Amino acid sequence: MSYRRSTPMPGGRRERRNRRGARTRVLTQVGTAVALGSFAIGSFAAAATPAFTGSEQTAVQADLAALPEIATATGDAPTVTTETKEVSIKPGSVKQDDPELEKGTEEVVTEGEPGSQVITYDVTYVDGVEVSRVETLKLTVEQPTDEVIAVGTKEEEEETASTSVPATSSVSPGTSRAIGQQMAADMYGWSGDEWSCLDALWARESGWNPNAHNPYSGAHGIPQALPGSKMASAGADWATNPATQIAWGLGYIKARYGTPCGAWGHSQSTGWY
Repeated sequence: MSYRRSTPMPGGRRERRNRRGARTRVLTQVGTAVALGSFAIGSFAAAATPAFTGSEQTAVQADLAALPEIATATGDAPTVTTETKEVSIKPGSVKQDDPELEKGTEEVVTEGEPGSQVITYDVTYVDGVEVSRVETLKLTVEQPTDEVIAVGTKEEEEETASTSVPATSSVSPGTSRAIGQQMAADMYGWSGDEWSCLDALWARESGWNPNAHNPYSGAHGIPQALPGSKMASAGADWATNPATQIAWGLGYIKARYGTPCGAWGHSQSTGWY
C-alpha cells in the first residue's frame, strides 16, 4: 500500500521544488511591475515628444550647468619627511707659549683637521615647498683636531757693550784729535777711558779727517754723520770745520749711547753706531 504525503518532507526534493516555484513567481511579478512602469513612463514621454520619421539621428545635449557642483581640493596636504646630512666641524686654534721661539713670532706646530657630524631633520613641505625644518638628532662622527700655534716668548738678548777699553796714543797739539780730546773733557767730562773709546771710534770711522766722505752712503766728516747735512745744526761750516763736526758728534753720542764707551761697544758688536 502506498500513500502520498500532503506535507513535504523538510529538506526533501518536493520542498526544494516548492521554494524554486515561489521564487519564480516573485521574480515574474517584479518583472511585470517594472515592465508596466517602463511602458507608462514611455507613454508619457512619447506624448510630450513629437514623432520623428526617417532615418535621421537625434543628438541630445545635456545641460551641464544644472548638475550639482563637485568640490575638489586645490592644494596638497602638508607632508613631513626625515632628511639626514653630514656636515663638517671646523677645527679650533690653540696657542702655546714657546720659550725657545723669539718673542713676537708664531709658528704652526700641529695642523688643524676638521671633524664630521650627522644631523637629522624633520622637514615639512606644502605643495613641494619647504616651510619648516626641525633638528631632531645630532651625532658627532669624528671630533676635529685643533690647530696648535707656538707663540715665541724668548726675550731678545740685550746687547752687551764691550768692556775692553781700546789703547790710545799721545795726541799732537793742533790736530783734530787734540780738538776732540779737549772738547770731550770740557763739554761732558769725558777723559781717560771715555777718551780712549772716543778716539778709537772716530779713528775707525774717519781717521779724524773732517773731509772724509763715503760716496756710497753719503756719510761725512769726523763722526760720519748720515747724511752729513745733519751737522748743520751745529754750524753752517759743518762740511769742513772739525770743531763743528766734533760738537755735533759728541752731542749725538750723548743722546744715543750715553758715553763714548757705550757707542764703542755698540760699534764693536754691529759695525756701526
